[in-house]
Amino acid sequence: MCKSKGQSEEDCHNYVRVLLSHGDELFTCGTNAFSPVCSTRLLSNLSSVSREVSGVAKCPYDPQHNTTALLSTEGELYTATCMDLTARDPAIYRMMGQHPTLRTVQYNSKWLNEPNFVSSYEIGDFIYFFFRETAAENENCGKTVFSRVARICKNDIGGHFLLEENWTTFMKARLNCSRPGHFPFYYNELQATYYNPEEEIIYGVFSTEENGIAGSAICAYNLSSIEEVFNGSFRYKPNSKSAWLTSPNPNANFQTSRSLEDAMKYQLMDQAVPPSHQNPLVQQEYDRFSHIVVDRIRGRREFFSVLFVATVSGTLRKYIVLPGTDQPCLVEEIHPFPEGAAEPIRSITLLSDEEAIYVGSQTRIMKVPVHRCQQFKSRKTCLLAMDPYCGWDSYNKRCASLRQSMEHMQDWHQDISSCPVLNLPVDGGYSEWLPWEPCTQLQESGELTTCMCRSRSCDNPAPRCGGKPCLEPATQVSNCTINGGWSEWSVWTCCSRTCGPAVKMRHRSCTNPAPQYGGRLCVGYSQEHLVCNNPPCPEAKGVWLDWSPWSRCSRKCGGGIQERTRMCTAQECPSGCDKEYRSCNTQNCPETRKSTPWSPWIHMNITDQGGYYEGRVRYVCKARVPDDSLLWVGHRRLDMRYCDPNSRHSCATKGPARVVHGVWSSWLPWSPCTVSCGSGVRTRQRQCNNPPPSGGGSPCLGPDVIYKDCTMAPCTANSTWSCWSEWSHCSVSCDGGTRFRTRTCFGMGQCDGDRRKEETCNTHPCLINGWRHWTPWSACDDFGLRRRTRECGEDPPLPGHCRGNTTQEQPCQPNVILDDVNIQPVRSRNWNKKIDLIYIIIAGIASFFLGGTLFLGSYIYYLRFQESRIHPCHKHVNVNKPNNKKMINTKPKMTVYEASKGDPKYATYKDPFWD
Repeated sequence: MCKSKGQSEEDCHNYVRVLLSHGDELFTCGTNAFSPVCSTRLLSNLSSVSREVSGVAKCPYDPQHNTTALLSTEGELYTATCMDLTARDPAIYRMMGQHPTLRTVQYNSKWLNEPNFVSSYEIGDFIYFFFRETAAENENCGKTVFSRVARICKNDIGGHFLLEENWTTFMKARLNCSRPGHFPFYYNELQATYYNPEEEIIYGVFSTEENGIAGSAICAYNLSSIEEVFNGSFRYKPNSKSAWLTSPNPNANFQTSRSLEDAMKYQLMDQAVPPSHQNPLVQQEYDRFSHIVVDRIRGRREFFSVLFVATVSGTLRKYIVLPGTDQPCLVEEIHPFPEGAAEPIRSITLLSDEEAIYVGSQTRIMKVPVHRCQQFKSRKTCLLAMDPYCGWDSYNKRCASLRQSMEHMQDWHQDISSCPVLNLPVDGGYSEWLPWEPCTQLQESGELTTCMCRSRSCDNPAPRCGGKPCLEPATQVSNCTINGGWSEWSVWTCCSRTCGPAVKMRHRSCTNPAPQYGGRLCVGYSQEHLVCNNPPCPEAKGVWLDWSPWSRCSRKCGGGIQERTRMCTAQECPSGCDKEYRSCNTQNCPETRKSTPWSPWIHMNITDQGGYYEGRVRYVCKARVPDDSLLWVGHRRLDMRYCDPNSRHSCATKGPARVVHGVWSSWLPWSPCTVSCGSGVRTRQRQCNNPPPSGGGSPCLGPDVIYKDCTMAPCTANSTWSCWSEWSHCSVSCDGGTRFRTRTCFGMGQCDGDRRKEETCNTHPCLINGWRHWTPWSACDDFGLRRRTRECGEDPPLPGHCRGNTTQEQPCQPNVILDDVNIQPVRSRNWNKKIDLIYIIIAGIASFFLGGTLFLGSYIYYLRFQESRIHPCHKHVNVNKPNNKKMINTKPKMTVYEASKGDPKYATYKDPFWD
């Protein structure tokens, strides 16, 4: 999810940015792949999480953003961090306590202007924050970064109506660290601080701008000087068009609050905080300092301040501030990393009780002792080193620290009166041996063999100023694999007979050298036989008895010798003819296999889950000879086992062999983009070597190289368009909608063309209950009818869809409109809107005349009826006695509605009054 938003895999890890202890609890916050989260744990059991909360306003989203935080003695959390992902809302925040939650005013450059937070301290009733930011008061001279110290009261409760939920005691001042002169040279960018409560001094590490020549300085500030500046006058800007003005402090030495009007108007102090010395304590050209810690130690007669300063090149420098002087002395420069593997130092922490500094980098944490007194072998070199930790112990005749010589403190001598004398000869001394590890050695025969080696370096100390180098060997080699070698052949023995058939032999041994540590055995025969060329034996005067049976062959295969004997019946038989030999079993021997003994277990440079691996080798040999000592070298077999230091079984004796499956190493960082502008590709790789597969283990699964696109700046200096974005979703799903895509103009000028492009989409008609729209009415045919059709848009139709006729017809009569009820009522009403309005007007007029006519007719009828009743000559009808007995069938006239043949909605009205 994090990488899909364009973040790198390295930044998507969880970086712990806040780590604070309070009582028996530990409060920690991490970036959590750009979704910060915080948790509270017990110091006695860090794996147990007692509470987990959101990390917003406590920890930055991006691990590259600077932050600082502290827990006050009351348990309140003060943080200075970025509140959003884009770092546009930096804030100094207070939460998690008895007092209300407060912060700096949002989006106001007079309060905070693109700050980089460095550190924070709780001193008395105030909280101090140190940071660097873009100087708003220097905006007329270009963009400049100034270092700041800000102060707020711990009992600040915020404003009412004005500055509600904001600080009312926030003030900030510039930190001045410069080289004095007619035109002072300023070190403007604060990198690190260290507060020494015993001296009430704050040490700051400053550097030049990143795009300038590298340079660094260390300045010290008294707490009283900072308080004096905060009690002084303010610098403010009444409006955006006015200049910065100076105003006296209306409420100096305040401890609780100040007026809300002053809090809104004044934030920046007029004067900068001056350093405690006229010149910086330390100035270094062509290098940048990154961190500082200060140790206050006791010497023989007085106390000394020792400054340990880390550099971006991976070194640690130790300075001593001599009492009564402004310029410290460089005592030594420490290189904690192996040669050729230096890294930028990310953090340093001093533990005075352990006399050690813990140094953290991207890949490791190292413990570096604060002194190396043992490297000075004589009284002279020990005292002239001017190391405040070291002195000469005349009782034990050694250079040691005061803590190491407490039992004989009266015999501990030290005289620090100047900077160290660095040009004295120093003899070289070896460091500790490194662990044994496999290596290869070239034998005299030109063959490489496997051995165990260890080495040490002549850097404890390194020889300098004409000192003697280390004389003893720097490397030890042991347990080298030694292949067996034949000794010289011995001389031939005498022939077995003086006449007739006979043999002689010679031998050699596999002792030049003998095979050791898994080396292969000698190849070839250890004995050779040769038939003697003797003269024939003279004829015997005696009588020979029959030959005995042939003896067993000396070899089962590969050519052996048989012999037989006979006896002479008299002494006249010539000597030497009593034995006879012949060859036997001349066929080739079958292949014989034999394994050498396993070599001792060897520690291998492979670790896994806290344990490690050991390996051993042996050779599988084969021969087509009857004697196992005559072998051909086969393949070497490697056996590995896993050793757990916490297990009861010891790996040094016996242990189960283990099949090792291949495991991928960590991904290497992404390579640079293949192009310098436009669109390209980045790659990163990994290897199957953590550990590699062995002992029949399976190889690693998955790719060893992955790719991703990268987009650099436009390739031209002029303004140019970026690539089009993806098309947006269509505005409607049917009946024709629109979709769009956009592009961005890079550069300062105008780009030709449109930024937004639109096109139609989803032009297919909508379906109503499965039906497509009716077709337009056809022309009238010869029968006076017109027709229209529709189609079902579903195949097969869904349940309840596409019910009804597919064809509709109607007579071609004027002023008759077929109402498409239940087909498309909304569209029909819209389409007939104008026609309906005309009919309404006509109907209204007709209704008016019809109503008037009815009223007039009724009124005339009423008058006639009244006249017939009161006239004396009128003959009145007697309803009780009818005059006519003959019934006359009269049909009363009724109102008739004659419906047209179309829709009864449009009917013709007839009134019998007008018939």
